[in-house]
Amino acid sequence: MKIKVMYHSSTGNTKKVAEAIASAANVSAEAITENYKLCEPVDLLFVGDGIYAAKMNKNTRAFISTLDDSLVKNAAVFGTYGGQNKAIVAMTALLKERGINVCTESFSCKGQSWFIANRNHPDQTDLNNAVKFGNEIIKSIKNN
Repeated sequence: MKIKVMYHSSTGNTKKVAEAIASAANVSAEAITENYKLCEPVDLLFVGDGIYAAKMNKNTRAFISTLDDSLVKNAAVFGTYGGQNKAIVAMTALLKERGINVCTESFSCKGQSWFIANRNHPDQTDLNNAVKFGNEIIKSIKNN
């Protein structure tokens, strides 16, 4: 099964979660950069972003807009947030608009923001839960 973990992270919080999920899949996490395009089909794409002012990053939005079900068979969404995790819903909706099957389960956890809010997050418990999430999604895709 071909698995890819893609993320955007401005502060490093989402990168930590992406790397935890990637470890469950035994792949490397890759940053979404401006104009990044997925070139090879994947069976499962984990896509994540830090959530800033309840929105996903413009690079994540642009990346998702290049995807379709000929490239991505299944997707799972994850993110970190300072206050609200509304972008999880937005990422899921964009992926579904592209015709991609999106897993019903998503993962989000607090990420340190504004220097003091959510200090020390994601912590080891958050990262362990991210690995568990990755394993569960992979298992569910393999079983379907």
